[in-house]
Amino acid sequence: MAIRITRESQLDDILGPIAGGAGQPVGNSDDYDWLDEQMMRVGSLQHGDMDWAGAEDRAVRLLTEQGKDLRVLGHLLHCLQQGGDPVRFALSLHLLAGSLEHWWAEAYPAPGAKGNRMRGKLFQQFTQRGLKLAGALDFAAAEAELEACRQALQRLREQAVARELPDQALIDLARLLEQTQPGANAAAASTGRHDTRQASTPSQTAAPASGNDAPEPARAPEMRLESGNERANRQSLIKMAEFLNDQSPGDPLGYRLRRYAIWHTIQTLPMSRADGRTDLAPVSADRVAAYREALAGRPSLDEWRRIENSLALSPYWLEGHRLSAEMARRLEHEGCAEAIRDEVRRFVERLPGLDELTFSDGTAFLDDTTRQWLASATDTGPAGASLGAGGDPWQEGLETAREWLRSEGLGAALAVLDEGLAAAGSPRERVYWRLASADLLREAGLEAMARQHYQALHDAVSGIYLDHWEPALPQRLQALSEGAS
Repeated sequence: MAIRITRESQLDDILGPIAGGAGQPVGNSDDYDWLDEQMMRVGSLQHGDMDWAGAEDRAVRLLTEQGKDLRVLGHLLHCLQQGGDPVRFALSLHLLAGSLEHWWAEAYPAPGAKGNRMRGKLFQQFTQRGLKLAGALDFAAAEAELEACRQALQRLREQAVARELPDQALIDLARLLEQTQPGANAAAASTGRHDTRQASTPSQTAAPASGNDAPEPARAPEMRLESGNERANRQSLIKMAEFLNDQSPGDPLGYRLRRYAIWHTIQTLPMSRADGRTDLAPVSADRVAAYREALAGRPSLDEWRRIENSLALSPYWLEGHRLSAEMARRLEHEGCAEAIRDEVRRFVERLPGLDELTFSDGTAFLDDTTRQWLASATDTGPAGASLGAGGDPWQEGLETAREWLRSEGLGAALAVLDEGLAAAGSPRERVYWRLASADLLREAGLEAMARQHYQALHDAVSGIYLDHWEPALPQRLQALSEGAS
């Protein structure tokens, strides 16, 4: 019978030593190959064929009988966190915290000091994926389960801080759990989940629903767009953008909508003198200095929201959008950062000459640093060059994988990209992680295998309308699959 983890006691064997240590490498075993092949299906066209139960069973057996491997740990965490079960989600947090306590630094594929950087990136990927999957958790009539998640997360955060691991995703997860209230109606809870809560937490008896038992879910603002009333329409759009950002800080949609609200009525350049100077007042120097100082430190989600709110007051202060995008990147919301840059670029391109204008004190609408930031979004190079901004996670992952290719070999290098693929949150991200793996195979001298990967990717994306998504991608895959360098 396949192993399914539903109790904390089942973690003991996983966290315990093997032969007094971390056991043996698992990368060359048939079990690992099967598990890795299964997890590669997540988010692909074969997602529906994914054997979650078998993957969980195989991961548990590898970690208890053969060796402690962080790639296998990542797969097991994914098995526990998918599905929206709060009990198993809490157990995943206990498992990750326990691995930090017991064998994190000694685990394969790169034990010891030489693996510090790789372990940091894997931890970041694990926690970012956990944060995404936490959005599906069902806490209806499950107050005890919610508290169990909070306590497990606190333990994990303590372990992460002690080891100086990246913890922004854990901070965001803590905020999410603190804002969550258990539902009052037990009938809304999933009936199938009760079978898996064996001895984890006491069951809860729901009280009759009343208006004061729990706050209602946040309601979207009413959208009323009136013909000819640009001011009211702008405010309605901004309120909707704020609602979207509050509900899903990592979703680019709200940030795009805010910029549409700010700029959609601007069709011509503001009046200016011959030297490009306008009568528009600049943003206060104190405010700009405060935002720059926040970015130089460890920006918080609240600071990011403050700068976003400021942008509506000065639509031509383009540096503010760059500062917001950089805060988004620091907070590990890469998609939001790219969406902000894309919208600013569209605005500047729509109004030729805007980049030459200044505020009343001579401060440029588009300063040199912001100009370079916008230029980096469009510099994709020739068809054979790497696509996407240098700060994209798959690009950073490929750079790390190249280092591991030189020092530890192809298996350890591919493990970095495999974890990135498992943590990908959209079809676009998954394509680029797979493309990075194909690039790595080519650089490792496996030309035939790389071409097979390029061809498979080309076939997969050719049926999608990519003209507005990434115009250079199909052409590049076609060229590489035919053997071009």
